Amino acid sequence: MVERRMIVHQTASISIADQIVMEDLIVTVDQIVIKLKWLINLVPCHRMKSRSLTIKGYTLPLCARCTGILLGYLFFPILIVVNLNLSLWLGILLNIPMVLDGWTQKKKLRKSNNPLRLSTGIISGFGQSIIIVSISQIIISIVL
Repeated sequence: MVERRMIVHQTASISIADQIVMEDLIVTVDQIVIKLKWLINLVPCHRMKSRSLTIKGYTLPLCARCTGILLGYLFFPILIVVNLNLSLWLGILLNIPMVLDGWTQKKKLRKSNNPLRLSTGIISGFGQSIIIVSISQIIISIVL
């Protein structure tokens, strides 16, 4: 069995950036951040700072709603592992609050806020996870 070690230390030669040494490969934290930014750019989000969450002075690169959706996707592995048989209709129903929040905001019927965007995004992400798992189970039952 190969033992993997990760060593994190500070160096002055890389403008005090952290270095991570993994099996003779040196990667700076800046390189990791650049790769994560590239990954985040795949998410279709307007990235308006006024609609993004700020944590300890750092503004997240995605809006509150998209952040919530991605957090809701964290339920996906739980649904797979626990093998919960939740209805496809429940997944569709859980997407309605986000759609209503976005639609009423777009039509200027009311003003939304970041906590509401985040919470409806989480609910929608969870609903989308249910939809994906339900459809996957239907396809697997047809194929097998």
